[in-house]
Amino acid sequence: MISVVIPTYNEKKNISKILIRLLRVKAVSEIIFVDDQSEDKTYEEIINLKSKKVKGFLRKSKKKDLSKSVLLGVQKAKCNNILVMDCDLQHNPKYIKGIWKKFNKYGHDIVIANRFTKKKLIGNLGYFRSFISLFTISLINFIFGKKTYDPLSGFFLCKKNIITKYRKNFFSCGYKILFDIVYNGQNNLNIGHQNIAFNRRQYEKSKFNIAIILIFLKQMIYTKLLQKKS
Repeated sequence: MISVVIPTYNEKKNISKILIRLLRVKAVSEIIFVDDQSEDKTYEEIINLKSKKVKGFLRKSKKKDLSKSVLLGVQKAKCNNILVMDCDLQHNPKYIKGIWKKFNKYGHDIVIANRFTKKKLIGNLGYFRSFISLFTISLINFIFGKKTYDPLSGFFLCKKNIITKYRKNFFSCGYKILFDIVYNGQNNLNIGHQNIAFNRRQYEKSKFNIAIILIFLKQMIYTKLLQKKS
């Protein structure tokens, strides 16, 4: 069974909508929201919807950080299988069934939702965001070697221990926790992929900005230095 970990920041309008869809997925055992001190009462909305299956935690640090929110959620999770996804409905829960099927059928350590297929390279990100993402992925492949089609995806299912066991090696900062898992964690991961259509955001604003790009550049430098030490 699966523990779903969802980091949130100013996603009040999306909480009930994603929850309705996730509760329909049979493989989902628990749903964990980790809020980064939202300013729009997102955490209050989570608390109102809490149940045996739905849990909410508040990250008390003043510094907003998606990776740290995910790591807190993983720490609280009861299942040995962790599915990480965004709250903004761009990651459609309908794909969880296919991801879970591949995860079990092929014994993968991790199955990553791939936003960029040959048929639709822009992946509903828009041309500018798609160009930035695809350029960055090409750069990652050149510097670190290609391990996955989409190392920047925020939607993936993995074994809990490939996070907890190797967390000490992670950069553990910023918005690209998957990059940490793939490049700073266990070697020779058995990686599977599920092609998805990346939905457009319906509510609230995207968190993407220049600061996120700069943090990821630091993460890449950290990873390169870590590899040299190994």
